Amino acid sequence: MRKTLAFIPARGGSKSIKSKNIKLFFGKPLIHWNIIELLGIKKMDEIVVATDSNEIAKIASISTKIKIYKRNAKNA
Repeated sequence: MRKTLAFIPARGGSKSIKSKNIKLFFGKPLIHWNIIELLGIKKMDEIVVATDSNEIAKIASISTKIKIYKRNAKNA
């Protein structure tokens, strides 16, 4: 059986806007909106959030469909 997987790269230190993935946008962190949309896709089996930030990992862990891939800051 094939799985449908989404991959969200989310680094803690942004080059353009500091901490942009956790900045509030309409009352929720920016990354939250991507995750909510992906969770709304019925055929989505798994969402992988690759991050070097514990704060992003905590925000992203809102569903059992989400797996956190902790990457080191050097590779981010």
